[in-house]
Amino acid sequence: MRFLVAGVGAVGGFLAARLADGGHEVAVLARANRAAELRKHGLRVTSATADRTFWPGVVTASEVGPGYDAVLLAVKSGALGAVMDDIAPAVTPSTSVVPFLNGMSHVERLTARFGPAVLGGVLRVVTQLGDDGAIRVLAPAFEAEVGELDGTASERVRRLAAAFRDAGADVTVPADIVGAMWAKWVGIASIGAVTSLMRAPAGEIAAVPGGERFARSVLAEAAAVAAAAGHPVPDGQLQGVARSLTSPGSPATSSLSRDLVAGRPTEVEAVLGDLAGRARATGVAVPLIELATLALRVHNHRLAEAVTR
Repeated sequence: MRFLVAGVGAVGGFLAARLADGGHEVAVLARANRAAELRKHGLRVTSATADRTFWPGVVTASEVGPGYDAVLLAVKSGALGAVMDDIAPAVTPSTSVVPFLNGMSHVERLTARFGPAVLGGVLRVVTQLGDDGAIRVLAPAFEAEVGELDGTASERVRRLAAAFRDAGADVTVPADIVGAMWAKWVGIASIGAVTSLMRAPAGEIAAVPGGERFARSVLAEAAAVAAAAGHPVPDGQLQGVARSLTSPGSPATSSLSRDLVAGRPTEVEAVLGDLAGRARATGVAVPLIELATLALRVHNHRLAEAVTR
């Protein structure tokens, strides 16, 4: 298959490298500075066992055109509007648009723009973009879920699933991809709220009196929102999140808390703000999630103010 990957950060760069390694034709869409870096140094991926450099095609927004089987989106939520404009020339009636973004609000925006081209997607990887531009693989997990938003079976989903398997992913095609996306949202929102408020990995929080109770309370709030929205998370998946939050020594953190500690803007609105808004709309009380949302909004506001001074 021929892929265009929009967003060449920790997630998108990893995807591009693995798909290319699986024998597929891959181009990456990047801003001018990142594009120049990739053309000069390649796409570098490092792990505990190997350091490799890949040479995907590199295009900037002005160079995007048709001819792709699928466009994969792996950008921060704040960049979605610009990226939709950038990828528009690539989206033809035969192109699938597969978002791997946090939260759910992007689905409405993408389907309003690209209609039935949009599929549902869930991705679980543990990667980080280094200051040197290299993508560091922090854990071997590589899991993907893809599906039609209306739950129907389709040939394009079958082909995408096969391509991700070629790339080494553990792939599932769930009957309810929207439910799967909600389940991931509950997990990342819970871990994000807990570790951001406490500014510590989950295991350190669970190790102190009240820490486990606090973590379970946040998870219960997030799960209640999903249930009220008509997408209850299966007990087995909730138990898995609970283990990540409460197991002794658990290293679980979140991109929210990592960005917070590093002094970078966070995706608070996509991960927590939208969830809190849906809670209010359905009458679900989420005081801890509201508190985490407020804390991260203050952090983002402080960074924005510093830029304007």
